[in-house]
Amino acid sequence: MMKTSAALLLWIISPRQMIIASLVLALGITAFFVSFSSHQTRELYRNLHIIQKKRDDLDFEYQKLILEREAFADYSRITDLAKKQLNMRTPMTDELVVLR
Repeated sequence: MMKTSAALLLWIISPRQMIIASLVLALGITAFFVSFSSHQTRELYRNLHIIQKKRDDLDFEYQKLILEREAFADYSRITDLAKKQLNMRTPMTDELVVLR
C-alpha cells in the first residue's frame, strides 16, 4: 500500500513541480551553507584579532624586558651597586699593581 501511494504521489506531481521542488531544496541547502560559512568566517576573524592582541601584548612586554635588561646592565648602576652592597671602592694609585 505504501509503495503504491508513493508511486501514485510521484505520478500526480508533474515533472515541472519536481524541478521546482528540487530547486527550492537546493536553494535552502545553499542558504544554509552560506550562513554557516559566514559564521565560520566571523569566528575565525574574531580569533585572529584575539591572537594579534596577544602578540602585541607579548611584544610590548618583550620591549619592556629589553629596556629593563639594559638598565640593569648599565655601568653606572653596576658601580653604584658595588659601592653600596659590596662596600667596594676605586683603588688609590698607590694600591694599584701593574703586572707585566
